[in-house]
Amino acid sequence: MSASSRSARVAGPRAQSDAFSQAIYQSLRGQIIDGHMQPGSRLPTERALAARFRAARNTVRKTMTRLVQEGLVVRHVGRGTFVAEAAGASAGRPHDGAAYSLTEILEARLLFEPGLAELVVERASDEDLLALTSHLEALKAARTWYEFKEAKYALHLAIARASRNRFVEDMFRRIVASRRRSGWDRPGGHPLPVSAVREAALRDNVAIVEALARRDAQAARELIRTSLLRTLLSISGS
Repeated sequence: MSASSRSARVAGPRAQSDAFSQAIYQSLRGQIIDGHMQPGSRLPTERALAARFRAARNTVRKTMTRLVQEGLVVRHVGRGTFVAEAAGASAGRPHDGAAYSLTEILEARLLFEPGLAELVVERASDEDLLALTSHLEALKAARTWYEFKEAKYALHLAIARASRNRFVEDMFRRIVASRRRSGWDRPGGHPLPVSAVREAALRDNVAIVEALARRDAQAARELIRTSLLRTLLSISGS
């Protein structure tokens, strides 16, 4: 049994529901704040979100209620759930609109992201670590490049958030916002089918999450560094 699976069993069904709800909430909220989901755009259905995150429908419904209460989305009976017209302004969008190359971003991530392992191991709760498994499920279920990129960056943002350092979290939000503005593009496009890249990314990230779940900072640090370096080398040769 993997470390993440053991964590899920120990935490119990209520903690698992709360963790998955938090993962869905952060993913949707991030897309709204970053402007990827524009005011008036329709959110995926509860059924689609439940399938993407491998979560129960009532977990998704609880997340939607939280977004409604925060004024980020509105529900229309018979039509669906939509991004509120004033969502971006009410959330206080922090980004300056700057665009950076993927190489620049990966170089910067190599400088600080491996070091997050120590903070996460020291500060993250069991629920924080359990929430990471929901993002792994979304990554595993990704069928398009958009779903793959959203799931992967949502996982990395959740790891940054688990460090309990708001500056680091905000910095990573800016990274995600920059990648979204570029349409998740990369030099040379996407020559491989998403399934091939997804499986490699899933292996890397499962190993990272399991190292964090057993609170092995040294292993997590090296796994994060290796994964980022591999990606940087792959685009350098494209």
